[in-house]
Amino acid sequence: MKYALSFLAAVMTATAAPAASWNLQGVEYKVDTLQHFQAGPGTMLTVLDLEGPVRQRVWVSTTDLTCPDLDIATPIGDKVRTDRLTVPELVEKQKDDGNIYFLGVNSDLFSTLGPLGTTITGGDIIKIAKEATDWRGAGLDADRSLYFGNPGISFGASINGNRAFAPTLINVPRYKGESNCILYSHRWGKSTETNKIMDGGKWIDQTSEMIEIVLRPVDGKLHSDGPTDFTVVGSPVRGTEGNTAIPDGCFVLSTNASNQFGRFSAFKDGDIYTLTPSSISVTGQGFGVNHSFSSITELCGGAPLLLENGEPTGRYASMPNNDIRRPRTAIGTDASRRRMMLLVVDGDKFNNGISAGVDALDLVDMLRAIGCTDALNFDGGGSSTMYTSTFGVHNRPSDGHERKVCNAWFLTTPDKGDTTVDRIEFVNPRRTFAKGESFEPLVYGYNAAGLPVATDIKDAVFDIPAAMGTFDGTTATVTADGTFIVTAQWQGKTATMAVRAGDFNSSVNAIDVPAANVRYHKLDGTAVKNPSPGMYIETRGSESKKILIK
Repeated sequence: MKYALSFLAAVMTATAAPAASWNLQGVEYKVDTLQHFQAGPGTMLTVLDLEGPVRQRVWVSTTDLTCPDLDIATPIGDKVRTDRLTVPELVEKQKDDGNIYFLGVNSDLFSTLGPLGTTITGGDIIKIAKEATDWRGAGLDADRSLYFGNPGISFGASINGNRAFAPTLINVPRYKGESNCILYSHRWGKSTETNKIMDGGKWIDQTSEMIEIVLRPVDGKLHSDGPTDFTVVGSPVRGTEGNTAIPDGCFVLSTNASNQFGRFSAFKDGDIYTLTPSSISVTGQGFGVNHSFSSITELCGGAPLLLENGEPTGRYASMPNNDIRRPRTAIGTDASRRRMMLLVVDGDKFNNGISAGVDALDLVDMLRAIGCTDALNFDGGGSSTMYTSTFGVHNRPSDGHERKVCNAWFLTTPDKGDTTVDRIEFVNPRRTFAKGESFEPLVYGYNAAGLPVATDIKDAVFDIPAAMGTFDGTTATVTADGTFIVTAQWQGKTATMAVRAGDFNSSVNAIDVPAANVRYHKLDGTAVKNPSPGMYIETRGSESKKILIK
């Protein structure tokens, strides 16, 4: 029995190239893969050119979240309202934490009050959002499943082991007419600024009575994955003045809810006040996605939720410039919730002739094309950035330079100082060409964890099949139809590249199918023992591919 690989839409393999065309709002775009390589543990990065009524340049990373060598990090500046850093600067800020930030994108939208969404970073609850009630979030559970929805965080509280009142908000202003308990950390500023309230987007003086209490946590942060013990510092301050100073590393508890005054007035210097997250959850927008996290250390805001359980949410109107072509950034997952996609599209005048940018509906169709069933919009426009530790900023941010942002969503891996090349791989391990086209084969070297540590390999020896075409030592030219295997040798290591040339329906290189360890299914999933000619899913060990049996 003979077979040939089908270079149609990629199915069931982490390294397969994307489909040859995408349908965006009923318009067909030809998809050309410019780069496709492993960017780090469990993560492939693909750079695409789309040609249709306009051109688009798209970056897509696909990550197996179950990979043991990777983690998620969502770093933010020290002062949430004022610190703004470019994505590379956010990486530099974390340089001594023992990790390599090997791929990342900008994340939450932001204002003068900091990130718009509820924010947890490094297990520290930074903010519980108030000002954007429709704001959503992305969070990774302890089982490595990614969920999106409207975040909610609630606490249980005790004072010296006895039940106490807990804050409902963190690091947000008090608004006119509100009666609530808010916790302010040293990340908010030098003081609580509760001598003023927000009214219609403006600060105005306030005159309501309140109690404020200085608290010192054990390690300077409020834990998202367990209890935090605070020591009461001094005596509670009661009055209408507000604006209590926040010592470095401390928090201030502020309440203007009169029913809480009695208990908070009884706090004394040296008392132990304990806060424990009783629930951290996300709620969907109508398709049944409601999830309580068992443990979470990173949660980042975004809006709107674009896809939920495979269905568009219809919330596109809330996106900035939703009906205008702009640069965009988004995060998504497939139905397993353990396969994460990050997508960046370039646009605006700086990318004229290269990438036009997309409106909200095009973005949704792109996310569906890369396999997302659930997806969340991140900040776009000049903020849109795709970064890798190997090459820095990959895309062309539309300001002409990287914009300073509030936070970012990163993939990290422990820095073991390993720069030894463990294996080599082709950039674009599967390629399709017409007869007469040329290409320059390129390989990268990877360490044992899967990080590219050698991207300038000049002395690899390439074996180009004579039946495929010619090779002058640098450039290969395809002269025949068929499917061919190109190999590379470098310092005793070997890599292979599959080249499909010419018309798919023409005669192709055929090889014998080994009888052992091979399973076949029809495209509808029906198992087949002795397949007749046609299209099937072939499984060899743990790898599955769509094939044509001739």
